[in-house]
Amino acid sequence: MRSRSQFLGLGVAWLLLSLPATAEHHEAGEMSEPVIQVVSTLIGGKNVFIPSTLVVVSGKPHTLSIFNTTDKPHGFSIPAAKIQEVLPDQVEHEVKLPAMKAGVYPIHCQLHPAHRTATLLVVDE
Repeated sequence: MRSRSQFLGLGVAWLLLSLPATAEHHEAGEMSEPVIQVVSTLIGGKNVFIPSTLVVVSGKPHTLSIFNTTDKPHGFSIPAAKIQEVLPDQVEHEVKLPAMKAGVYPIHCQLHPAHRTATLLVVDE
């Protein structure tokens, strides 16, 4: 018999496999900025971002497509990028990430400081 945590682990694994980490869209023969899929969800009573580390290339803008699977709004803040958004519950929300310099930047929920944080890793191409 599987425990609750094993089922949660399987659910998270399925979720990660069902969502691409990044996707590039092509319109009229041109490449647009990459879209990075992020999920805000509840696991074991804690709200988390999946993936917990977002990796992007420096000097290029990106779009974050964040789906809040919970039943209440949550925050999404990257102070270094001057981003502070409220993610409505049960809605996918796009956030434009400007071109940034290489570095490691914290991501947190400004509405609920006790929630797990995430990291934005900006790497040189």
